[in-house]
Amino acid sequence: MYGSKLNYETHLFISGEGGSPSARELSGVDSFNIGYQNKANLINPLGYSEGVTAIAGNTAQTVSFSRSLIYDDPILDFTGDKSIRGSFNYDNNTSYGFDSGYLSQYSVNCAVGSVPKVNASFVVYDEMRSGVNASGTASTSIYIPSQGSISATCDNSSTNRVIGFDYSITPKRKPYYTIGSEFPQEVKLIPPLEYSASVQIDVDEAFMESGYNFLQTGNREKTVSFSIAGRDSTVLQSLSIPNASLVSEQLTASADGSVRLTLNYIGHQP
Repeated sequence: MYGSKLNYETHLFISGEGGSPSARELSGVDSFNIGYQNKANLINPLGYSEGVTAIAGNTAQTVSFSRSLIYDDPILDFTGDKSIRGSFNYDNNTSYGFDSGYLSQYSVNCAVGSVPKVNASFVVYDEMRSGVNASGTASTSIYIPSQGSISATCDNSSTNRVIGFDYSITPKRKPYYTIGSEFPQEVKLIPPLEYSASVQIDVDEAFMESGYNFLQTGNREKTVSFSIAGRDSTVLQSLSIPNASLVSEQLTASADGSVRLTLNYIGHQP
């Protein structure tokens, strides 16, 4: 009656709008969060001493998770207008989920000595409830990346050691509601897609650019790309920054470490 639900008893499933991509379990999940918050205002009208709690806006529902990048990531299919269906399943017959979620933040972190990590967040516009089950039978082959199977291309990367990078995509969306409806009639992507990346380099021959280059030339049309593969060279993820601009650099040195250069890029895509 009071048994706890343990990590090995829980599973996270997703599927795409209209069944594309097909339902599959996400493996390598380290943490998962699902919740909601209602917007309310306390009104103090004349003649009432206790006040009245009134609805102040739509319910905000969010889903987020963190996992190891150990196979081809299906989440990048949802940066556009396509919605996602998902559920949190346990006890083999109990599920809690949603039918209409939209990606709001996606990021990848890679560093020497650790398995690449993915963090993803979604905004849910339908009712999250018990009984929604997105489970399926699609299988996933697992590949473990190593330091030698991850590559980065950016300024100074050909002659200096890249020791880590952070990459993110931020889709902006707008829900459209009508009178008498609890849920939006349509959710539209507001272009452009926004990209950012931070690359850490152990300095050998690298030097910082002039901070005024951006004002003079914009530092645009940079080539910034990342490739993550398994130990057998199977490519798990290829990432890039479209229309990349170098916007900042930081050079750091300490008495007990090497000199490191951090390059920060932004980009965009319609």
